[in-house]
This record gives sequence, C-alpha cells and structure tokens, in this order.
Amino acid sequence: MEEKKQLFRQLKSIKDYWVKTSLESLDENADLIWSDYEEEYQKLQHLLKKDEEKEAYERVLNELIKGAIHSILVMVDGGDDLADKYTVDLVIDKNNKSLKTNGALHEEFYDYLLDVED
Repeated sequence: MEEKKQLFRQLKSIKDYWVKTSLESLDENADLIWSDYEEEYQKLQHLLKKDEEKEAYERVLNELIKGAIHSILVMVDGGDDLADKYTVDLVIDKNNKSLKTNGALHEEFYDYLLDVED
C-alpha cells in the first residue's frame, strides 16, 4: 500500500531531521533558540568534540527516536496496555481505509528502515 510507504517515509524524515538538528546543535556557534535545554546542549558541546564521539551520539539518538516511533506504532497496532481500554487507528481520509490492514505497522516500519538505511 503506497500510503504506508508515504507514512514510513515521513516518519523516517522526522527521525532524520531531529537527529540532524540535535547533532548540529553540538556546534559551539549553533543557534539553540529552538531548544528548552540550551545549557545542556552547551555542556554536550564541551563533552562531545571528536568525530567519533559525535558519531556515537548520532547513533544513540537515531536508536532512541526509532524506538519511540516503533513504540507509537505498537500502540496504534493495539500491542500495548492502551488496547485494554481502547484502540486507535490511522485512517486515510479520502477512502476511510485503515493503514493497519495486512500487517503490523511497527514491524513494517522496521522493515522499511532496513530497506532504505545503510
């Protein structure tokens, strides 16, 4: 379903944007006006100087954001405690079709990332 791919592309784009934004904020000249944690970024700027340290930070951020998206999709798929109370769905407005059809979104999202990421 093309709509699922579009969703996964957008989720990946969001993940990549925030990883990049956080990494760029490690530059001492970065404008941190966007962040509620300017002081914390300034501390990280002094701690993470070497390329290998910044790459480690990037990998950790990528994993955390990917994990958060995965957890949200598990919730949408009905695989967490919220499902005991009610379920949620992602529905395409134009045809009222659920994106949960034919598979688990959280698994398909990881499969998508395996296909498109290095």
